[in-house]
Formats: sequence, C-alpha cells, structure tokens
Amino acid sequence: MPASSIAELKQLIREHLIGVTAVEALVSDRVYGTHLEDADAQTVLTDGPLIVFELISGNLRWHGGVGAQAFELYAYSKRNNAEASIVYDAAVVAMQHECLQITGIDVSAVTRETQRPLDGFNGVLDAWFVRGRWVALTV
Repeated sequence: MPASSIAELKQLIREHLIGVTAVEALVSDRVYGTHLEDADAQTVLTDGPLIVFELISGNLRWHGGVGAQAFELYAYSKRNNAEASIVYDAAVVAMQHECLQITGIDVSAVTRETQRPLDGFNGVLDAWFVRGRWVALTV
C-alpha cells in the first residue's frame, strides 16, 4: 500500500516542506495539499505567503509498490511577485532531488521539478503566484 497512498504522500510533502527551516521561516505552517476555498484563502493569505501543492496525475507499477505522482507547486504572496518567487525558490532547494522520508509516514519519495515555473496574478485570490510542475517517485 505505501506507494499508492495519496493521503500519505500529501502528508509527506507537507511535513517535509514545513520541516525545512528556510521554508518554515517564510510560510510557517501555511502549506496546503489543495487550494483553499476563497474565504479561507483570503484569511490565510493575510498572514503572509503560503505554498499550495495539488496532485494532478500519476501511475502505479509493480502492484502498487512503486509510483510516480505529478503535482503542481504554487507559492502565493499578497505582497508582490518577488516574495512569491523567494518562497518558490526556497521550496526548490528543499525538494529538488531530495529523498523525502519521515518517521510515521509509510510513503517515501524522491521529488524533482519537471517544468520550470511560470508566474502571474490570481484575481480570485488577489495574490501573486509562482507555479512549477513536479513529480514524486514513490515507494
């Protein structure tokens, strides 16, 4: 079951990012496994920048023992695009070609960026963003 557990993979990515001092200093515990509803996002974004990652596709091999899960990683900032870029860059340092393993979480993964980020402004959230595509190779 480990490689097939989406919930555990989301927990692994979130806990890994929060556990990296440079990321935690920028976003505290504001790392989410899906976009928030508008009212929640407006409230959370007033506290500072945040990271959102969303699983977008994937596959399992060898009866669920090994998997590949694509995801998009967003860094958001109400302040400006530069702050969103700083947050994204900290996430890259924390995640690029890293082996993610946390005691108590059955899934392990190696993550890497597969598409360099684009940036823009999200009018619904009234915030700047930087978004890249990633893959987590899971066991």
